[in-house]
Amino acid sequence: MDWNFYIAAITGFVPSFGILYFTWGKLEGLFSEKKLFFNYFMGWIIGIPIAIFFLLGMVSVWSYFDLSMMFLLFFAMFTELTKYIYLNTPSKRGDYSLTYYGFALGLGIAAIWTVSLAYYYLNGITSNPDEQITEAQYAGAALSLFLMSTGMSATHASTGSLLGYGIYKKFWEKYMLMAFGIQMLFNLTLLPYVWMFPYYYFFFGILVGIPVLYYKVYKGVLIYTIPKRVMRKWKKERESL
Repeated sequence: MDWNFYIAAITGFVPSFGILYFTWGKLEGLFSEKKLFFNYFMGWIIGIPIAIFFLLGMVSVWSYFDLSMMFLLFFAMFTELTKYIYLNTPSKRGDYSLTYYGFALGLGIAAIWTVSLAYYYLNGITSNPDEQITEAQYAGAALSLFLMSTGMSATHASTGSLLGYGIYKKFWEKYMLMAFGIQMLFNLTLLPYVWMFPYYYFFFGILVGIPVLYYKVYKGVLIYTIPKRVMRKWKKERESL
């Protein structure tokens, strides 16, 4: 049994599903749930080449300070442009739900990306016969990777929402720059992972992702993107139940 894979899967998918359920559960009925989950699964598909590209690039630049910094900043722009291209199709532009679909897309990308990072790291620390780790160290690494995954899920959900909101409101330049900035800031917290520092340096991304998700996205664009007439109708229907 490949325990590293199971732990990596839990590390990647549980924070992603948790954030999706917490948000969707409170706003159920305001948008198409089928489309929401479709975009979440599309995030998985898009996340596979992104994860492969990241690992290949990381292996190439990890020993160079300047190149690794440039790689992470470039990769932030690459991931956000990928989301933007997917979301900015003519059939989606006029739909207020695009903010939510960007949210789900980001969560899907983050889930697959984190699974790959966690699996790569756990395999690395368990396959070296010269440095046997204890069960406590393995558990600590899994916890730190879980926190990193939570930060990554929150960040990608936030930037996906901002891009969707910008496209819907036709202010995509402003929100794309915002998404670039947030993702670049988060990606810098991946430097300890890229530089192969000890696992207890991996959790700093959560300090970026969670505040942005809660204050900028959950308390901001996810609510304000819904037309008032739709919100009034939704509230009346819930009160009548």
